[in-house]
Amino acid sequence: MKQQIDLKLLQQQREERFQKSLFGANQMTQQIEDKPANTKVPLLSNENFVQIYVKCTITPEFVAQKELREDNVDNEIDIVFDDVIENEELGMKKEYNVFVERQLVQQIKLLKQNYIEKQDLIKMPVCGSNGIRLPEEQDLLLYFEFFKIRENSTECQLLLQSQDLKSQYGLLICGCLFNDEIAQDLSFKLLTKKPTLEIIMKLLLVTVHYESKYQMYMYKLVKQLLYYYNGILKEITDPLLSDVIQNLKQLSIEKPNIIRVNNKNFSLKINTTFLYPLYKQYEKERATVFKPINEYTQFQVLRNADIPDQTEDSEYPHIYIIQKQSDQQQYLYGVQLEAHAEIQIYDNKCEKYQKYNDSYLGCVERNIWGTSMVVYDDGYPESVQLQFPDWIGQKRRRLMKIEYETNIMANEPRYFDTVYLNLDTKQWEELITLRPHYNQEKDCYQLNFFGRAKIASARNFQLIKAGDDKTIQLLHGKMEANSFNLDFRPSLSILQAFAISMVSISSKALVS
Repeated sequence: MKQQIDLKLLQQQREERFQKSLFGANQMTQQIEDKPANTKVPLLSNENFVQIYVKCTITPEFVAQKELREDNVDNEIDIVFDDVIENEELGMKKEYNVFVERQLVQQIKLLKQNYIEKQDLIKMPVCGSNGIRLPEEQDLLLYFEFFKIRENSTECQLLLQSQDLKSQYGLLICGCLFNDEIAQDLSFKLLTKKPTLEIIMKLLLVTVHYESKYQMYMYKLVKQLLYYYNGILKEITDPLLSDVIQNLKQLSIEKPNIIRVNNKNFSLKINTTFLYPLYKQYEKERATVFKPINEYTQFQVLRNADIPDQTEDSEYPHIYIIQKQSDQQQYLYGVQLEAHAEIQIYDNKCEKYQKYNDSYLGCVERNIWGTSMVVYDDGYPESVQLQFPDWIGQKRRRLMKIEYETNIMANEPRYFDTVYLNLDTKQWEELITLRPHYNQEKDCYQLNFFGRAKIASARNFQLIKAGDDKTIQLLHGKMEANSFNLDFRPSLSILQAFAISMVSISSKALVS
Protein backbone atom coordinates (compact mmCIF):
# COMPACT_ATOMS: atom_id res chain seq x y z
CA MET A 1 0.00 0.00 0.00
CA LYS A 2 2.81 2.39 0.93
CA GLN A 3 4.47 1.75 -2.46
CA GLN A 4 1.23 2.57 -4.27
CA ILE A 5 0.94 5.86 -2.32
CA ASP A 6 4.58 6.67 -3.10
CA LEU A 7 3.99 5.97 -6.76
CA LYS A 8 0.96 8.26 -6.94
CA LEU A 9 2.88 10.98 -5.10
CA LEU A 10 5.83 10.70 -7.46
CA GLN A 11 3.55 10.86 -10.48
CA GLN A 12 1.80 13.93 -9.06
CA GLN A 13 5.12 15.64 -8.39
CA ARG A 14 6.30 14.88 -11.89
CA GLU A 15 3.17 16.36 -13.43
CA GLU A 16 3.56 19.51 -11.32
CA ARG A 17 7.16 19.91 -12.46
CA PHE A 18 6.06 19.32 -16.03
CA GLN A 19 3.45 22.10 -15.86
CA LYS A 20 5.92 24.55 -14.29
CA SER A 21 8.55 23.87 -16.93
CA LEU A 22 8.20 25.55 -20.29
CA PHE A 23 9.92 22.66 -22.03
CA GLY A 24 8.75 19.86 -19.71
CA ALA A 25 10.44 16.55 -20.23
CA ASN A 26 12.54 17.98 -23.07
CA GLN A 27 14.25 20.39 -20.67
CA MET A 28 14.88 17.67 -18.10
CA THR A 29 16.28 15.38 -20.80
CA GLN A 30 18.60 18.08 -22.06
CA GLN A 31 19.88 18.60 -18.52
CA ILE A 32 20.60 14.90 -18.23
CA GLU A 33 22.46 14.84 -21.54
CA ASP A 34 24.48 18.00 -20.73
CA LYS A 35 25.74 16.83 -17.35
CA PRO A 36 29.25 15.31 -17.24
CA ALA A 37 29.31 11.58 -16.58
CA ASN A 38 30.79 12.06 -13.13
CA THR A 39 28.14 14.59 -12.08
CA LYS A 40 25.31 13.46 -9.84
CA VAL A 41 22.11 14.13 -11.77
CA PRO A 42 19.10 15.12 -9.66
CA LEU A 43 16.32 12.70 -10.61
CA LEU A 44 12.88 11.83 -9.34
CA SER A 45 13.78 8.27 -8.34
CA ASN A 46 13.81 7.22 -4.70
CA GLU A 47 14.53 4.08 -2.71
CA ASN A 48 11.34 2.40 -3.91
CA PHE A 49 11.08 3.54 -7.52
CA VAL A 50 13.31 4.13 -10.54
CA GLN A 51 12.53 6.65 -13.22
CA ILE A 52 12.26 5.48 -16.84
CA TYR A 53 12.90 8.07 -19.52
CA VAL A 54 11.15 6.88 -22.69
CA LYS A 55 12.26 8.52 -25.94
CA CYS A 56 10.54 7.60 -29.19
CA THR A 57 11.83 8.18 -32.70
CA ILE A 58 9.31 8.00 -35.54
CA THR A 59 9.90 7.13 -39.18
CA PRO A 60 8.68 9.87 -41.57
CA GLU A 61 6.90 7.60 -44.07
CA PHE A 62 3.36 6.76 -43.07
CA VAL A 63 2.46 3.15 -42.34
CA ALA A 64 -1.18 3.61 -41.39
CA GLN A 65 -3.77 6.38 -41.40
CA LYS A 66 -7.34 6.64 -40.28
CA GLU A 67 -9.38 8.88 -42.56
CA LEU A 68 -12.96 10.07 -42.66
CA ARG A 69 -14.83 8.60 -45.57
CA GLU A 70 -15.84 11.07 -48.23
CA ASP A 71 -19.47 9.98 -48.00
CA ASN A 72 -19.58 10.46 -44.22
CA VAL A 73 -22.24 13.03 -43.35
CA ASP A 74 -21.41 13.20 -39.66
CA ASN A 75 -18.57 15.70 -39.68
CA GLU A 76 -18.33 15.65 -35.90
CA ILE A 77 -17.25 12.02 -35.68
CA ASP A 78 -14.09 11.73 -33.60
CA ILE A 79 -11.36 9.58 -35.13
CA VAL A 80 -8.60 11.08 -33.05
CA PHE A 81 -8.72 8.50 -30.28
CA ASP A 82 -8.03 5.08 -31.73
CA ASP A 83 -6.68 1.98 -30.02
CA VAL A 84 -3.84 1.53 -32.53
CA ILE A 85 -3.75 4.29 -35.15
CA GLU A 86 -2.27 7.73 -34.47
CA ASN A 87 -2.31 10.22 -37.32
CA GLU A 88 0.80 12.32 -37.83
CA GLU A 89 -0.94 15.65 -37.50
CA LEU A 90 -2.17 14.77 -34.01
CA GLY A 91 1.20 15.52 -32.44
CA MET A 92 2.26 12.13 -31.12
CA LYS A 93 4.01 12.09 -27.76
CA LYS A 94 7.68 11.41 -28.40
CA GLU A 95 9.13 11.37 -24.90
CA TYR A 96 7.88 10.98 -21.37
CA ASN A 97 8.80 9.63 -17.95
CA VAL A 98 7.28 6.84 -15.94
CA PHE A 99 8.24 5.06 -12.72
CA VAL A 100 8.82 1.39 -12.01
CA GLU A 101 9.24 -0.35 -8.70
CA ARG A 102 12.93 -0.81 -8.05
CA GLN A 103 12.59 -4.52 -7.40
CA LEU A 104 11.30 -5.05 -10.96
CA VAL A 105 14.40 -3.54 -12.55
CA GLN A 106 16.42 -6.67 -11.81
CA GLN A 107 13.58 -8.96 -12.92
CA ILE A 108 12.78 -7.37 -16.29
CA LYS A 109 15.69 -7.91 -18.66
CA LEU A 110 15.23 -4.80 -20.80
CA LEU A 111 15.08 -2.51 -17.77
CA LYS A 112 18.17 -4.12 -16.29
CA GLN A 113 20.09 -3.69 -19.57
CA ASN A 114 19.15 -0.01 -19.90
CA TYR A 115 19.69 0.96 -16.26
CA ILE A 116 22.35 3.66 -15.73
CA GLU A 117 23.62 3.20 -12.22
CA LYS A 118 25.42 6.56 -11.91
CA GLN A 119 22.27 8.43 -12.82
CA ASP A 120 19.88 5.95 -11.21
CA LEU A 121 17.91 6.18 -14.42
CA ILE A 122 16.58 3.86 -17.12
CA LYS A 123 16.75 5.18 -20.67
CA MET A 124 14.35 3.32 -22.90
CA PRO A 125 14.44 4.12 -26.63
CA VAL A 126 11.44 3.10 -28.75
CA CYS A 127 11.38 3.18 -32.55
CA GLY A 128 7.94 4.09 -33.86
CA SER A 129 6.31 4.18 -37.27
CA ASN A 130 4.20 7.03 -38.53
CA GLY A 131 0.63 5.92 -37.87
CA ILE A 132 1.15 3.08 -35.38
CA ARG A 133 0.69 4.25 -31.84
CA LEU A 134 3.56 4.30 -29.41
CA PRO A 135 3.49 2.70 -25.96
CA GLU A 136 2.08 5.19 -23.48
CA GLU A 137 2.61 5.65 -19.76
CA GLN A 138 -0.51 3.71 -18.84
CA ASP A 139 0.62 0.85 -21.10
CA LEU A 140 3.90 0.51 -19.24
CA LEU A 141 2.20 0.77 -15.86
CA LEU A 142 -0.29 -1.92 -16.90
CA TYR A 143 2.57 -4.14 -18.02
CA PHE A 144 4.41 -3.72 -14.70
CA GLU A 145 1.22 -4.65 -12.89
CA PHE A 146 0.81 -7.64 -15.20
CA PHE A 147 4.43 -8.72 -14.73
CA LYS A 148 3.98 -9.10 -10.98
CA ILE A 149 1.15 -11.62 -11.47
CA ARG A 150 2.23 -13.15 -14.82
CA GLU A 151 2.70 -16.62 -13.33
CA ASN A 152 -0.92 -16.68 -12.17
CA SER A 153 -2.97 -17.18 -15.33
CA THR A 154 -6.31 -16.63 -13.59
CA GLU A 155 -5.30 -13.24 -12.18
CA CYS A 156 -3.77 -12.25 -15.51
CA GLN A 157 -6.95 -13.04 -17.40
CA LEU A 158 -9.05 -11.10 -14.91
CA LEU A 159 -6.72 -8.13 -15.23
CA LEU A 160 -6.83 -8.16 -19.04
CA GLN A 161 -10.59 -8.66 -19.21
CA SER A 162 -11.06 -5.56 -17.07
CA GLN A 163 -9.15 -3.42 -19.62
CA ASP A 164 -10.53 -1.62 -22.64
CA LEU A 165 -9.43 -2.46 -26.18
CA LYS A 166 -6.74 0.20 -26.30
CA SER A 167 -5.13 -1.11 -23.11
CA GLN A 168 -5.18 -4.66 -24.45
CA TYR A 169 -3.32 -3.49 -27.55
CA GLY A 170 -0.99 -1.57 -25.24
CA LEU A 171 -0.14 -4.73 -23.31
CA LEU A 172 0.55 -6.54 -26.58
CA ILE A 173 2.91 -3.71 -27.59
CA CYS A 174 4.69 -3.88 -24.23
CA GLY A 175 4.85 -7.66 -24.45
CA CYS A 176 6.75 -7.19 -27.73
CA LEU A 177 9.04 -4.46 -26.36
CA PHE A 178 9.96 -6.52 -23.29
CA ASN A 179 10.04 -9.81 -25.25
CA ASP A 180 7.47 -11.24 -22.87
CA GLU A 181 5.76 -14.19 -24.57
CA ILE A 182 3.20 -14.62 -21.78
CA ALA A 183 1.98 -11.03 -22.21
CA GLN A 184 1.91 -11.48 -25.99
CA ASP A 185 0.02 -14.78 -25.79
CA LEU A 186 -2.68 -13.58 -23.40
CA SER A 187 -3.28 -10.23 -25.09
CA PHE A 188 -3.28 -11.77 -28.57
CA LYS A 189 -5.75 -14.45 -27.48
CA LEU A 190 -8.06 -11.84 -25.98
CA LEU A 191 -7.85 -9.51 -29.01
CA THR A 192 -8.70 -12.36 -31.39
CA LYS A 193 -11.64 -13.64 -29.38
CA LYS A 194 -14.07 -11.88 -31.74
CA PRO A 195 -11.92 -10.92 -34.71
CA THR A 196 -13.01 -8.45 -37.35
CA LEU A 197 -11.26 -7.36 -40.52
CA GLU A 198 -10.18 -4.16 -38.76
CA ILE A 199 -8.75 -6.09 -35.79
CA ILE A 200 -6.85 -8.45 -38.11
CA MET A 201 -5.25 -5.49 -39.92
CA LYS A 202 -4.40 -3.70 -36.68
CA LEU A 203 -2.81 -6.85 -35.30
CA LEU A 204 -0.77 -7.06 -38.48
CA LEU A 205 0.45 -3.49 -37.88
CA VAL A 206 1.34 -4.04 -34.22
CA THR A 207 2.88 -7.51 -34.48
CA VAL A 208 5.03 -6.69 -37.51
CA HIS A 209 6.20 -3.26 -36.37
CA TYR A 210 7.02 -4.34 -32.82
CA GLU A 211 8.44 -7.70 -34.02
CA SER A 212 6.06 -9.92 -32.11
CA LYS A 213 6.34 -13.70 -32.09
CA TYR A 214 3.09 -13.53 -34.07
CA GLN A 215 4.38 -11.33 -36.91
CA MET A 216 4.99 -14.09 -39.45
CA TYR A 217 1.72 -15.77 -38.54
CA MET A 218 -0.17 -12.51 -39.12
CA TYR A 219 1.69 -11.90 -42.37
CA LYS A 220 0.70 -15.34 -43.68
CA LEU A 221 -2.84 -14.86 -42.38
CA VAL A 222 -3.34 -11.62 -44.31
CA LYS A 223 -1.74 -13.20 -47.36
CA GLN A 224 -4.23 -16.08 -47.10
CA LEU A 225 -7.04 -13.54 -46.71
CA LEU A 226 -6.04 -11.70 -49.91
CA TYR A 227 -5.72 -14.97 -51.83
CA TYR A 228 -9.26 -15.85 -50.77
CA TYR A 229 -10.50 -12.33 -51.50
CA ASN A 230 -9.20 -12.63 -55.06
CA GLY A 231 -10.74 -16.05 -55.63
CA ILE A 232 -7.59 -18.13 -56.04
CA LEU A 233 -7.77 -19.74 -52.59
CA LYS A 234 -11.03 -21.65 -52.53
CA GLU A 235 -11.36 -22.35 -48.82
CA ILE A 236 -10.16 -20.63 -45.64
CA THR A 237 -8.60 -23.09 -43.21
CA ASP A 238 -7.60 -20.80 -40.32
CA PRO A 239 -10.53 -20.51 -37.87
CA LEU A 240 -9.45 -16.97 -37.03
CA LEU A 241 -10.69 -15.87 -40.46
CA SER A 242 -13.98 -17.78 -40.53
CA ASP A 243 -16.01 -14.73 -39.41
CA VAL A 244 -13.74 -12.13 -41.02
CA ILE A 245 -14.40 -13.35 -44.56
CA GLN A 246 -18.08 -12.44 -44.17
CA ASN A 247 -17.13 -8.74 -44.39
CA LEU A 248 -14.62 -8.71 -47.22
CA LYS A 249 -16.64 -6.01 -48.99
CA GLN A 250 -14.90 -3.63 -46.60
CA LEU A 251 -11.58 -4.49 -48.23
CA SER A 252 -10.07 -2.68 -51.22
CA ILE A 253 -6.62 -2.57 -52.84
CA GLU A 254 -4.90 0.46 -54.36
CA LYS A 255 -1.75 -0.29 -56.32
CA PRO A 256 1.06 -0.31 -55.71
CA ASN A 257 1.04 -0.69 -51.94
CA ILE A 258 -2.21 0.36 -50.22
CA ILE A 259 -4.77 -1.77 -48.39
CA ARG A 260 -7.98 -0.09 -47.24
CA VAL A 261 -10.54 -1.28 -44.72
CA ASN A 262 -13.67 0.81 -45.19
CA ASN A 263 -16.07 1.01 -42.28
CA LYS A 264 -19.24 3.08 -41.99
CA ASN A 265 -17.59 6.34 -41.00
CA PHE A 266 -13.89 5.98 -41.67
CA SER A 267 -11.27 4.26 -43.78
CA LEU A 268 -8.19 2.52 -42.39
CA LYS A 269 -5.35 2.99 -44.88
CA ILE A 270 -2.28 0.74 -44.63
CA ASN A 271 0.97 1.14 -46.56
CA THR A 272 2.33 -2.37 -47.17
CA THR A 273 5.91 -1.11 -47.67
CA PHE A 274 6.53 -1.84 -43.99
CA LEU A 275 5.99 -5.55 -44.76
CA TYR A 276 9.11 -5.74 -46.94
CA PRO A 277 11.30 -7.28 -44.16
CA LEU A 278 8.65 -9.97 -43.57
CA TYR A 279 8.49 -10.63 -47.31
CA LYS A 280 12.27 -11.11 -47.42
CA GLN A 281 12.19 -13.31 -44.32
CA TYR A 282 9.45 -15.43 -45.88
CA GLU A 283 11.54 -15.81 -49.03
CA LYS A 284 14.60 -16.71 -46.97
CA GLU A 285 12.72 -19.45 -45.11
CA ARG A 286 11.87 -21.09 -48.43
CA ALA A 287 15.32 -20.64 -49.95
CA THR A 288 16.28 -24.19 -48.93
CA VAL A 289 14.07 -25.65 -51.65
CA PHE A 290 14.00 -22.77 -54.16
CA LYS A 291 17.67 -21.75 -54.30
CA PRO A 292 20.39 -23.97 -55.84
CA ILE A 293 21.82 -26.57 -53.49
CA ASN A 294 25.39 -26.04 -52.30
CA GLU A 295 26.90 -29.40 -53.26
CA TYR A 296 26.23 -32.70 -54.99
CA THR A 297 23.64 -34.47 -52.82
CA GLN A 298 21.82 -37.79 -52.90
CA PHE A 299 18.05 -37.91 -52.37
CA GLN A 300 15.25 -40.45 -52.62
CA VAL A 301 11.85 -39.94 -54.23
CA LEU A 302 9.06 -42.16 -52.94
CA ARG A 303 5.80 -42.68 -54.80
CA ASN A 304 2.55 -43.21 -52.88
CA ALA A 305 4.51 -43.67 -49.66
CA ASP A 306 1.56 -42.46 -47.58
CA ILE A 307 -0.99 -44.64 -49.37
CA PRO A 308 -0.39 -48.36 -48.56
CA ASP A 309 -0.72 -50.98 -51.32
CA GLN A 310 -1.18 -48.39 -54.06
CA THR A 311 0.53 -48.54 -57.42
CA GLU A 312 0.71 -45.99 -60.18
CA ASP A 313 -2.59 -47.24 -61.63
CA SER A 314 -4.52 -47.18 -58.35
CA GLU A 315 -6.95 -44.55 -57.20
CA TYR A 316 -5.80 -40.98 -56.93
CA PRO A 317 -4.37 -38.90 -55.39
CA HIS A 318 -0.80 -39.94 -56.08
CA ILE A 319 1.64 -38.75 -53.43
CA TYR A 320 5.35 -38.14 -54.01
CA ILE A 321 7.94 -37.40 -51.32
CA ILE A 322 11.54 -36.26 -51.66
CA GLN A 323 13.86 -36.95 -48.75
CA LYS A 324 17.60 -36.76 -48.21
CA GLN A 325 19.11 -40.22 -48.30
CA SER A 326 21.62 -39.63 -45.49
CA ASP A 327 19.13 -38.75 -42.75
CA GLN A 328 15.67 -39.39 -44.30
CA GLN A 329 14.73 -35.73 -43.79
CA GLN A 330 11.64 -35.04 -45.86
CA TYR A 331 11.63 -31.79 -47.82
CA LEU A 332 8.68 -31.69 -50.19
CA TYR A 333 5.41 -33.42 -51.04
CA GLY A 334 4.01 -33.70 -54.55
CA VAL A 335 0.30 -34.34 -55.06
CA GLN A 336 -1.47 -35.33 -58.26
CA LEU A 337 -5.18 -35.29 -57.49
CA GLU A 338 -6.34 -37.04 -60.67
CA ALA A 339 -5.00 -38.58 -63.85
CA HIS A 340 -3.16 -36.13 -66.14
CA ALA A 341 -3.79 -33.23 -63.72
CA GLU A 342 -1.14 -30.78 -62.61
CA ILE A 343 1.18 -31.85 -59.82
CA GLN A 344 1.03 -29.54 -56.80
CA ILE A 345 4.04 -29.14 -54.52
CA TYR A 346 3.86 -28.58 -50.74
CA ASP A 347 6.40 -28.23 -47.96
CA ASN A 348 4.38 -30.33 -45.51
CA LYS A 349 1.96 -33.20 -45.43
CA CYS A 350 -1.54 -31.68 -45.32
CA GLU A 351 -4.83 -33.03 -44.08
CA LYS A 352 -6.35 -31.40 -47.14
CA TYR A 353 -4.19 -30.41 -50.09
CA GLN A 354 -5.40 -27.05 -51.36
CA LYS A 355 -3.62 -24.88 -53.86
CA TYR A 356 -2.38 -21.59 -52.36
CA ASN A 357 -2.66 -22.70 -48.76
CA ASP A 358 0.23 -21.91 -46.37
CA SER A 359 2.15 -25.07 -47.34
CA TYR A 360 1.77 -24.66 -51.11
CA LEU A 361 5.05 -23.99 -52.97
CA GLY A 362 4.21 -24.37 -56.64
CA CYS A 363 3.00 -26.73 -59.33
CA VAL A 364 3.90 -28.60 -62.49
CA GLU A 365 1.46 -27.78 -65.29
CA ARG A 366 1.33 -29.97 -68.38
CA ASN A 367 -0.11 -30.03 -71.86
CA ILE A 368 -2.80 -32.54 -72.76
CA TRP A 369 -0.30 -35.03 -74.22
CA GLY A 370 2.06 -34.93 -71.26
CA THR A 371 5.03 -33.96 -73.42
CA SER A 372 5.56 -30.39 -72.25
CA MET A 373 5.59 -29.28 -68.60
CA VAL A 374 6.11 -25.92 -66.90
CA VAL A 375 7.08 -25.57 -63.24
CA TYR A 376 5.79 -22.48 -61.40
CA ASP A 377 6.32 -21.20 -57.87
CA ASP A 378 3.47 -20.29 -55.49
CA GLY A 379 2.93 -16.75 -56.77
CA TYR A 380 -0.48 -15.47 -57.79
CA PRO A 381 -1.60 -15.57 -61.44
CA GLU A 382 -0.95 -12.51 -63.58
CA SER A 383 -4.71 -12.09 -64.07
CA VAL A 384 -5.12 -10.90 -60.45
CA GLN A 385 -1.90 -8.90 -60.21
CA LEU A 386 -3.73 -5.60 -59.79
CA GLN A 387 -5.52 -6.92 -56.72
CA PHE A 388 -2.35 -7.54 -54.69
CA PRO A 389 -0.34 -4.81 -52.99
CA ASP A 390 3.45 -4.95 -53.00
CA TRP A 391 5.19 -7.27 -50.53
CA ILE A 392 2.23 -9.58 -49.93
CA GLY A 393 3.01 -12.43 -52.25
CA GLN A 394 4.24 -11.87 -55.80
CA LYS A 395 3.30 -12.69 -59.35
CA ARG A 396 4.14 -16.32 -60.03
CA ARG A 397 7.47 -17.10 -61.63
CA ARG A 398 8.27 -19.75 -64.20
CA LEU A 399 11.06 -21.87 -62.68
CA MET A 400 11.49 -24.57 -65.33
CA LYS A 401 10.25 -25.88 -68.63
CA ILE A 402 10.57 -29.57 -69.50
CA GLU A 403 10.18 -30.89 -73.02
CA TYR A 404 9.63 -34.61 -72.76
CA GLU A 405 10.29 -37.12 -75.52
CA THR A 406 9.00 -40.67 -75.12
CA ASN A 407 7.67 -43.51 -77.20
CA ILE A 408 4.52 -45.57 -76.99
CA MET A 409 6.36 -48.89 -76.69
CA ALA A 410 8.47 -47.56 -73.78
CA ASN A 411 11.40 -49.65 -75.01
CA GLU A 412 13.79 -46.71 -75.05
CA PRO A 413 14.87 -44.29 -72.33
CA ARG A 414 12.90 -41.09 -71.88
CA TYR A 415 14.65 -37.98 -73.15
CA PHE A 416 14.44 -34.56 -71.52
CA ASP A 417 15.32 -31.09 -72.72
CA THR A 418 15.12 -28.91 -69.64
CA VAL A 419 15.63 -25.18 -69.17
CA TYR A 420 15.50 -23.81 -65.63
CA LEU A 421 15.92 -20.54 -63.76
CA ASN A 422 18.92 -20.25 -61.47
CA LEU A 423 17.51 -18.09 -58.65
CA ASP A 424 21.00 -17.06 -57.54
CA THR A 425 22.18 -15.66 -60.88
CA LYS A 426 18.67 -15.02 -62.33
CA GLN A 427 19.92 -16.69 -65.52
CA TRP A 428 18.34 -19.52 -67.49
CA GLU A 429 20.36 -22.73 -67.88
CA GLU A 430 19.80 -25.87 -69.95
CA LEU A 431 20.16 -29.59 -69.33
CA ILE A 432 19.83 -32.42 -71.83
CA THR A 433 19.64 -36.21 -71.52
CA LEU A 434 22.87 -38.19 -71.68
CA ARG A 435 22.15 -40.67 -74.44
CA PRO A 436 22.78 -44.33 -73.55
CA HIS A 437 24.45 -46.70 -75.99
CA TYR A 438 22.64 -49.66 -77.50
CA ASN A 439 24.08 -53.10 -76.75
CA GLN A 440 23.22 -55.30 -79.73
CA GLU A 441 24.29 -58.49 -78.00
CA LYS A 442 21.96 -57.92 -75.06
CA ASP A 443 19.39 -56.05 -77.18
CA CYS A 444 19.03 -53.19 -74.71
CA TYR A 445 20.21 -49.66 -73.94
CA GLN A 446 22.98 -49.35 -71.37
CA LEU A 447 24.35 -46.57 -69.21
CA ASN A 448 26.49 -46.72 -66.09
CA PHE A 449 24.42 -45.69 -63.03
CA PHE A 450 27.19 -46.42 -60.50
CA GLY A 451 24.94 -48.63 -58.37
CA ARG A 452 22.22 -45.97 -58.09
CA ALA A 453 19.72 -47.95 -60.21
CA LYS A 454 18.86 -51.60 -59.56
CA ILE A 455 15.83 -52.11 -61.78
CA ALA A 456 15.90 -51.66 -65.55
CA SER A 457 13.42 -48.92 -66.39
CA ALA A 458 12.66 -46.19 -68.90
CA ARG A 459 12.68 -43.94 -65.82
CA ASN A 460 16.43 -44.34 -65.41
CA PHE A 461 18.19 -41.34 -66.94
CA GLN A 462 20.97 -38.80 -66.48
CA LEU A 463 21.05 -35.11 -67.37
CA ILE A 464 24.12 -33.16 -68.48
CA LYS A 465 24.96 -29.73 -69.81
CA ALA A 466 25.23 -29.57 -73.59
CA GLY A 467 28.84 -30.16 -74.63
CA ASP A 468 29.87 -31.67 -71.29
CA ASP A 469 29.08 -35.39 -71.07
CA LYS A 470 31.67 -35.95 -68.34
CA THR A 471 29.81 -34.21 -65.51
CA ILE A 472 26.45 -35.65 -64.53
CA GLN A 473 24.16 -32.85 -63.32
CA LEU A 474 21.25 -35.13 -62.33
CA LEU A 475 20.92 -38.90 -62.01
CA HIS A 476 17.57 -40.67 -61.64
CA GLY A 477 17.56 -44.41 -60.93
CA LYS A 478 14.84 -46.88 -60.03
CA MET A 479 15.61 -48.94 -56.90
CA GLU A 480 12.23 -50.54 -56.13
CA ALA A 481 8.71 -50.39 -57.53
CA ASN A 482 7.98 -47.04 -55.89
CA SER A 483 11.42 -45.85 -54.84
CA PHE A 484 13.86 -43.84 -56.94
CA ASN A 485 17.30 -42.38 -56.31
CA LEU A 486 17.69 -38.73 -57.25
CA ASP A 487 21.21 -37.30 -57.18
CA PHE A 488 21.98 -33.81 -58.43
CA ARG A 489 24.41 -30.95 -58.11
CA PRO A 490 24.28 -27.12 -58.25
CA SER A 491 22.78 -25.11 -59.80
CA LEU A 492 19.56 -27.14 -59.57
CA SER A 493 17.29 -26.56 -56.58
CA ILE A 494 15.53 -29.28 -54.60
CA LEU A 495 12.16 -28.19 -55.99
CA GLN A 496 13.39 -28.23 -59.60
CA ALA A 497 15.03 -31.65 -59.30
CA PHE A 498 11.93 -33.00 -57.55
CA ALA A 499 9.78 -31.71 -60.42
CA ILE A 500 11.96 -33.54 -62.96
CA SER A 501 11.62 -36.76 -60.99
CA MET A 502 7.83 -36.50 -60.66
CA VAL A 503 7.46 -35.73 -64.37
CA SER A 504 9.39 -38.90 -65.14
CA ILE A 505 7.48 -41.08 -62.66
CA SER A 506 3.93 -39.83 -63.21
CA SER A 507 1.55 -41.19 -65.81
CA LYS A 508 1.55 -39.53 -69.20
CA ALA A 509 -1.26 -39.32 -71.70
CA LEU A 510 0.65 -41.28 -74.34
CA VAL A 511 2.56 -43.76 -72.21
CA SER A 512 2.30 -45.07 -68.66
